[in-house]
Amino acid sequence: MAVAEPRDPYGAALCAVRRFVDAGRFTPGEAIVITELAAEVGLSPTPVREALACLAGQGLIERRKGRGYFYPALKAADVIDLFELQRAFLHAALTLYPRGLTPLRKAASSVDPLDGVQTLFNGLVAQCGNMALTLAHERLNDRLRSVLVAEHRRNRAGADAARTMIEATVEGRIPDLLALIEGFYERRCARTPALVAELS
Repeated sequence: MAVAEPRDPYGAALCAVRRFVDAGRFTPGEAIVITELAAEVGLSPTPVREALACLAGQGLIERRKGRGYFYPALKAADVIDLFELQRAFLHAALTLYPRGLTPLRKAASSVDPLDGVQTLFNGLVAQCGNMALTLAHERLNDRLRSVLVAEHRRNRAGADAARTMIEATVEGRIPDLLALIEGFYERRCARTPALVAELS
């Protein structure tokens, strides 16, 4: 189902910038020139500036005082911290807010292993029914967007790991799933410095 474009300029600017971020339009560290971006999306600079300010408040865009807006260039340590937080969100979704095996199995069985483990992780967090946790996880994914896209493109969050975790979930082996997630994040964090270096 297509999402309707907002009619107000601020909403349209916010949607446009989010679309650009999701599509990998900006490179880490890139300056975002408000007038150029406004011309590209067919809006005046004011709503674009307001949208960038909102996204800067969420950590998705970086505002440098006196220099303007930039797409964040995350350091390896920042990405590792965000991955550790994501692991904690997954652990909370699976242990603190369990809704039983049926929602977990449904979330896991709807994932194509070729989409990678991040798609599975998104489904596992969403199934927990805790909106605060789900929204926090979505914001975290927004901050990691460029890293997640690069990771998936390089198949470092591959289908084999996703397939094994999906099987553990569908079979109800939650302790095994938690152990698989722990191992995956150890490897993911170890690979992060090289991945971030490739993005620079």
